[in-house]
Amino acid sequence: MRPSRLAPSLCDTWHLHTRSCTEKEIEINEQHVPQVPQVPQSYGPVEQPKPWSTPGSWTITTECGSVMSGYLPEWAEDDPTEIDVPLDLLPARLTGINHRNFFEGAMMPLTATESRDDAEEDAVFEGSIDCNPYDEDPQLRVPVVNIQVCLGRWILGLDPQELADIAVKLRAQADRLHDDVLPALIAAREDWATRHPD
Repeated sequence: MRPSRLAPSLCDTWHLHTRSCTEKEIEINEQHVPQVPQVPQSYGPVEQPKPWSTPGSWTITTECGSVMSGYLPEWAEDDPTEIDVPLDLLPARLTGINHRNFFEGAMMPLTATESRDDAEEDAVFEGSIDCNPYDEDPQLRVPVVNIQVCLGRWILGLDPQELADIAVKLRAQADRLHDDVLPALIAAREDWATRHPD
């Protein structure tokens, strides 16, 4: 887990407002967040992820009444809203905010041994859209995609162009399996059957 601390550009603002605990509202300055790059038109329009929660804002209120709030995307599955947070735990709460939306992978028979009998159905290329607005890494303060290729193997922090590149490679591999490997397998089995009629 990353160290629990505010994004560098927010530290001064947070300390200024929380030392006295007299401010009732602390506005979040999200101007530091870089814009999401556009997907090239050749890949077609990007469909908005299916919403899972009410769009609006999240709010974290400390025991002394200080308030932090920010944008809650409509696609985020969880709302980090919380009340009565100890002031010294506020930085950890903020760095722990993760807007996430999971997507399913394809189920395939996987095995960690050399035996087909040990195979179990499990998902490949499942993952999530994630945004951690207070992460110390600026590239993770905007939505990215994290893909679990298989159990314990990840492709992390994909921006739109990188995700498009992955999709192109997977599509090419699927075409190779269907157009080249499948006919080769059928021919190999037919040849084998001819040589071994029994």
